[in-house]
Amino acid sequence: MKDTCDSISIELIVQAAQMGKDDIWMQGDLEILINGEKPYSESDIIDVDVFLKSMNSDGEYFIFSCCCGIPECSGWIKGINVKHKENIVTWSDENSNRTWQLDKTKVENDLSNIRNEVKIYKEYFSEKGIKYVGVGYNW
Repeated sequence: MKDTCDSISIELIVQAAQMGKDDIWMQGDLEILINGEKPYSESDIIDVDVFLKSMNSDGEYFIFSCCCGIPECSGWIKGINVKHKENIVTWSDENSNRTWQLDKTKVENDLSNIRNEVKIYKEYFSEKGIKYVGVGYNW
């Protein structure tokens, strides 16, 4: 077991999206960087509900998935194996033989900050008559 945790950064990325002249909204997505790199490909998404569940108990979780919603489509044959021990969360990616040890308090603090950001964005965009969708739309 490593003596130190891997660095993790979880951020909310908000950008405008449009399907037509009058169909515009703001889309919120999570981005996770571990040791400065995404542990998933550019076309993949983070399944936020699964990610949040994985922060509470051990198990295999498909935290990352193809943008179509089917993890196997982008090579996620196995989910991330998650283990909790005290304040350390270990993620093992058996698809690529990578393992990370994450500081659970850091992850929880990042998620708390994101919840606050979402609240601010939802209120602000609502005042402008713009929908906010994506991460936290139902928080």
